[in-house]
Amino acid sequence: MTSLSKFWKKSKPIAKPVFNLSHPDIAPVIEEAFESGGKKYYRFKEEKLIPTGRYKYVYAHLKEVDMRMNLETLKSYVKDFKDLLNGSGAKKTIEIGALWKLVLNLESRVALAFEPATVERLASVIYFDESEDLSTWNKKYSQEKIDHWRKNETLDFFLTKPIGELLGLKDISITSLVDYITAATEIIQELTLDQQTSSSANSSETGSQPLSS
Repeated sequence: MTSLSKFWKKSKPIAKPVFNLSHPDIAPVIEEAFESGGKKYYRFKEEKLIPTGRYKYVYAHLKEVDMRMNLETLKSYVKDFKDLLNGSGAKKTIEIGALWKLVLNLESRVALAFEPATVERLASVIYFDESEDLSTWNKKYSQEKIDHWRKNETLDFFLTKPIGELLGLKDISITSLVDYITAATEIIQELTLDQQTSSSANSSETGSQPLSS
């Protein structure tokens, strides 16, 4: 090949660095947060430094933490309220007792200090490992992270900033945290089962199908 041919030969495009914690724009603004099962997890030093593509998921999960439930659960409550208000039977009777039960169910849920599952999902966005693309958020991989944390009984993110500060858990002991998570999880399971039972009973009376949670 002549030197002229070499000159005109198209060169391969320079590969852009992967947008993970090793990226030159990312490396200076992150720090190690905790370790779980021999794997290190990191966070951005300040919330404002989180890339926009990922921060939108932080914002969405913050709302779930505030509500103590995800959007699907909230929609199921709305549907149950509408079904009860539409009445049942030939005369479309509104079951006031069932309505109050649903209100108390919802009230018990939002009265929790926090719902562990929504906090875990928020943590899966805020804390990341070396393999993740930080320009976005991968729901499937985040569930794998949560499963890993549960398997290794990792609670560090509940006590580590920014989540520890968000939940006001600065001075809580690990034992108290474990006790609360256990109790809250049982309460959520009971409330969910109670809602599903009530929804199924009401749907049977009205002839409609219950909304899966």
